[in-house]
Amino acid sequence: MSTEPLQRRIGRRKLLTGAAGGAMAVGAAAIIGCGDDDDEQAAPDWGGQVVSRFVRTDVPEDPWASLWDRAPRVEIPMQPQSSALPLRMQPSVPAIRVRSLNDGKRIGFLLEWSDPQRDEHAVKTTQFRDGCGVLLGPPDVPAAFFMMGVTDRAASILHWRADWQKDIDDGFQDLESAFPNVAFDFYPPLVDAPRPLVISDDYPVRGRPWLPGMHAGNPLSQPTKRSPVERLLANGPGTITHLPTQDATGRGIWNEGRWKVVLTRELDASNAEEVGLKAGSEYALAFTIWAGSEGDRGSRKSPSNLGKLLIGEA
Repeated sequence: MSTEPLQRRIGRRKLLTGAAGGAMAVGAAAIIGCGDDDDEQAAPDWGGQVVSRFVRTDVPEDPWASLWDRAPRVEIPMQPQSSALPLRMQPSVPAIRVRSLNDGKRIGFLLEWSDPQRDEHAVKTTQFRDGCGVLLGPPDVPAAFFMMGVTDRAASILHWRADWQKDIDDGFQDLESAFPNVAFDFYPPLVDAPRPLVISDDYPVRGRPWLPGMHAGNPLSQPTKRSPVERLLANGPGTITHLPTQDATGRGIWNEGRWKVVLTRELDASNAEEVGLKAGSEYALAFTIWAGSEGDRGSRKSPSNLGKLLIGEA
């Protein structure tokens, strides 16, 4: 079934969070743009709505897959973040472009934005990585929902991290990547370890208590990343939770000053309290970008306004 009639019906509704936010979004989209050199025409303003086009083949994880051309592309202006410390009073990324596909089982989002510097390390205290997020929730949530959900309605979040992508592509990035000339005189678990030193799942069990993040199961510290996309749940700022079932997938590629990132998940909820998605239905939707070179981390980020996701069906 075509999604066009549903698009027209939803377009008559007020989807942005207030007249001021809507005016800001339209103005920003008209003035700024994403600077995508491979497109002759600017993407249309999103109007507070993203349509996920149904396809009869698997949703691709490759950002360059030609199948993404079938999805409607929209341009979404990003906004300041002035609700939770640390603040970002001007967006580090002015706008992003978004497409979405679903195959009846999985849904995927392709996010594109300009970033002249690829930040894919977060080892040193002065390093911050690029990233992006897709926030999903039930329909008719309050305007404050775009800030990581609200107390009685959890936000389901897909979070892609450039440093996790680097871990997957080139191996776990630890102190040795930040300080390649590091040396140690004596450390029992590593006496016979090969050089260059690589921390992996084979790291000796007897040595893991000395690596407290890995030993405690902190997902940030695990040497083997299964996916660069993390599934999270939140009920407001400061409540982010790493979920038990991590089956989101995706891939990010930086090329000539531009990120193209795919994030995918099952339509069905994989964890308790997550929002399940159904073809033909509407959901709350927002996006977030982190620019490492601009010092973005945690709540210092560039979010979009709250809008709607319409999932097309066969």
